Amino acid sequence: MRTLQLVAALAFAASAAMAQDRLTLTNGDVLTGTIKAMADGKVTINSPVLGDVVVPMADVADMTTQAMVRLRTAGGDLLNRRILGIEGGNLRLEGDTTSLAVANLGMINPPEKQEPQWGGSLRITGVFANGNTDRRAAGLLFDASRRSEIDRITIDASWDYSEDKDGDPTSATFRDWRLNQRRVGGGIKYDYYLGERWYVTANARALGDTLADLQLRFTSGLGLGYTVIDDETTLFLLEVGLAYLNENYRSAAPSVDYLSARVAYRLEHQFTSDTKLVHRVEAYPSLERSDDIYLQAVTELATSLTESMVASVSWILDYDNTPAPGRERADNRVLVGVGWTF
Repeated sequence: MRTLQLVAALAFAASAAMAQDRLTLTNGDVLTGTIKAMADGKVTINSPVLGDVVVPMADVADMTTQAMVRLRTAGGDLLNRRILGIEGGNLRLEGDTTSLAVANLGMINPPEKQEPQWGGSLRITGVFANGNTDRRAAGLLFDASRRSEIDRITIDASWDYSEDKDGDPTSATFRDWRLNQRRVGGGIKYDYYLGERWYVTANARALGDTLADLQLRFTSGLGLGYTVIDDETTLFLLEVGLAYLNENYRSAAPSVDYLSARVAYRLEHQFTSDTKLVHRVEAYPSLERSDDIYLQAVTELATSLTESMVASVSWILDYDNTPAPGRERADNRVLVGVGWTF
C-alpha cells in the first residue's frame, strides 16, 4: 500500500511539473512556471522557486504554455492561443495551420486597455472685506480633460462676481453696493490624432463681461496641431487654423464679426509630483481688418494640498485691440483659488 501511495505521489508531482509553462534557453537551461508577459523583447516567467525571472527573447530557444495566452502581433492583431513551441524562428500555435514569426510577436498577455477617464479640478475664489473697504467677491474655476489613443477633449469654464459698497458719504448711492465684476466664460476643444504628433483640432469659446460692455464674445474654429514635446514632465502644443469671431455689446454699439486666423500654443510642465505650471495663449488676428485682434493668455501654477485638494494662482489676460467704445483694451485678473481634483 505504501508503495502505491509513493508512486501516486510521484506521478502527481510529475504531472504538476509537466503542467507548467516552459522556457528552454539557448544555453540549455530550462525554466518552468507561468509565463506572465512578454514586452520590449523580454519575457517574464514566474518560477515557484525563483520568483519572477526576466529573460531576453533572443536567449529563448523554445517556449511552451499549458494554457491559452493572449498574443499581440507587431501589427496590433490579438490572438488567444496556446504556444506549442518554437521551430525555425516561428511560434507553433495550437489550432492554427500557420505559425507566428517570433520577430512579429509584439507582446504576450498585453495589459488590458484602460478606458479613457476624465480628470480635472473645481476651484473656488473669494474675497470678503468689511470696514473702510467693503467688498465681497466670489468665483469658480473649472477644467476637465479626457484623452484616449485617438482623441482628446478639453473643457474649461470660469465665473467671477464682485461688488463694492460705496463709501463716499457725499454720494447719492452712499452705502449702496456697486457691481465691479460680473464675468462668465468657457471653452471646449476637440483634438483628433492623425499620427503620433499631428492632430486636427476644433474649438469654441464664449465670454460675457458686464463691465467690458460685452454681451457675448464667441469664437469657433478648425485647424491643425502639432505636439512638440509630450513626455512625463512637459507637454508643448502648437496650433494654427481659421476661426470665426463675433462680438455683441450690451450697449447700442454695433456688433462685430469677422473671419480670423487662430494661432495658439499650450505649455504644461510638472515641476514636482505636486506642482504644475500651465500656460496657454490663443490669438485671433482678423483676416478682414488689420487692426482687429483678440487674444487670451492664461498662466496658472497649481499645487496639491492633499490627494484630492489643490491650490492655485492664475493670471488671465484678455486683450481686444478694438474694444467697446469707452472701454480698455486689456483686462487683467489674478485669482487665488482652492478646490478639489477628480
